Amino acid sequence: MNNRSDKQQTVRELTVVAVGELLVFGLLCGAFAALGKLDAKVILGGAVGAFTAVLNYVLMAVGVWAAAARAEAGEPARAKRAVTLSMLARFGLMIAILVIGAKSGACNVIAMVIPLAAFRLLLFAAELFRKK
Repeated sequence: MNNRSDKQQTVRELTVVAVGELLVFGLLCGAFAALGKLDAKVILGGAVGAFTAVLNYVLMAVGVWAAAARAEAGEPARAKRAVTLSMLARFGLMIAILVIGAKSGACNVIAMVIPLAAFRLLLFAAELFRKK
């Protein structure tokens, strides 16, 4: 495994995801404005959703790097456990952020969820830019 090129590829994919989330956020605000529903809750909700999606990707990359290092060190069971724990922690963090945003009343829930739903499409788009 070429650690430097893997990290460069991850940074490239992160850039695609981050720029994509900004575009989704802009489209979201534009759609809500066109419907006459744009307010501070929508903007905050969209920003929280986009930030959560990008944070999820960063934490996933760090977890995979750590697991790969353990696997290369001859500890595949620990690597698998690290990936599983990373996934559970990221899932729990995302739920906590969404619940706090929704329950506080400061965020529009739909505006929070749309950037998270777009995340999978952005990962697919990032895959198109992957160097083989």
